[in-house]
Amino acid sequence: MKKIVLFLTLFATLLFSEGIVKSQTNIPLSGKPIMFIFDSQTCPYCEKLEGELNNITFLAEIAKKFDIYSIPRDDHKMYKIFGKDVSTQELQMSYHVKATPNVIIFNNKAEKMFQMHGYISPLPLSKMLEFVLGIDSGKYKTSDWAKYLYDNDVSASEKAKPKSKSH
Repeated sequence: MKKIVLFLTLFATLLFSEGIVKSQTNIPLSGKPIMFIFDSQTCPYCEKLEGELNNITFLAEIAKKFDIYSIPRDDHKMYKIFGKDVSTQELQMSYHVKATPNVIIFNNKAEKMFQMHGYISPLPLSKMLEFVLGIDSGKYKTSDWAKYLYDNDVSASEKAKPKSKSH
């Protein structure tokens, strides 16, 4: 009997769990870094990216430390992003989203750190997420990105540059 209850509990958890990527219109500041994934129902690379975030162990472990939200380009919804009401269209215009997937990574203060137009493979995405966690913890500064890539042996074809803040 205990095995049946345990199985049913595990099954219900898997059935009703949302996974790493959330679909909600209220996106608050939670103290965690944040990632937006602008996606589309007709985008095979969006589905691939979400699958990798959930199923590739090294990426999923890092991704769990972020609040990750799906923002469907095709849906015309109103969102409350960091306390401000905006539409899907306004979000797309603000972030210059013209194709999917489009990934935007913010630090824990909602400051935009990276934006990738198109699919990004698991290794460089994991390095970007690790770097943002390092910025949030005080381990890195935005200007440490090139050194971080070199130290972590990320090839030139996998580089993206974090958004610098004016000093």
